[in-house]
Amino acid sequence: TAPAAAAAIVPFGERRRRRLAPFWEAPPPPPNTAFRDSLMAPVAPSLHHAPPPTLEGGQLENPTGKLCLLTALYAVQGVPFALIIGTLPTLFATSVSDTRIGVLSLGAWPFALKALFAPLVDSYFSRKAWVIPCTLASGALWLWLGHTIEALVLSRDTTSLAAALFAVVLLLAAQDVAVDIWALELLPARSRPYAPVCQTVGMGAGNLIAHPLLLLLSSSRLRDPPVLTLPRFLWLLGPIHAALALAAALQPEPERT
Repeated sequence: TAPAAAAAIVPFGERRRRRLAPFWEAPPPPPNTAFRDSLMAPVAPSLHHAPPPTLEGGQLENPTGKLCLLTALYAVQGVPFALIIGTLPTLFATSVSDTRIGVLSLGAWPFALKALFAPLVDSYFSRKAWVIPCTLASGALWLWLGHTIEALVLSRDTTSLAAALFAVVLLLAAQDVAVDIWALELLPARSRPYAPVCQTVGMGAGNLIAHPLLLLLSSSRLRDPPVLTLPRFLWLLGPIHAALALAAALQPEPERT
């Protein structure tokens, strides 16, 4: 043990040399890997860039078609709001009282009552089993309204018109609940942040088409005869709803979450 103890004793001159040694002779500090690891960490997807194709199930998938379908489904939900709040009150402004125009606005109530039937939509059947029938049924009602809207406007029958619009909005409100949940199942994980964008853009487009654009194209001051009339516009909604229902039916059935 004596030789080991003697070896452990550092001479005074060596200790002084180590203390006065310049900094470049000192041993380097251990590397700091935390900053390097933070730079190499995966970056969350940004809404300022288009969603890249995602790899799911061994196939390269581009969600652009699904995003367009969701946007179109939300757009048809914005159409009745624009008709109830903007287009029809403008047509009735000089012929009926404000009270009867207020009765017409009751047609938009089902969207305020979604909380009552949303659990029913979420609990029974698949999402597509709600989206497809509601889209087809509302399209059939638009076809019927396209045939009768002119007589209802001329007779100033806002009560019957409000009842018909109430039925359309009720179907589209149920469709809206199903589409909100279906979007989370339909889109890949990295594209799900774009679902609210589809809703905002779609509802805005529906309001734009069915109110200011429809009034502009149906004006005889722009062209006589008008480019698009209200009955013809409602007739066009029927095939559009049928095409959207077909596109939804062609989508693969996702797993329920």
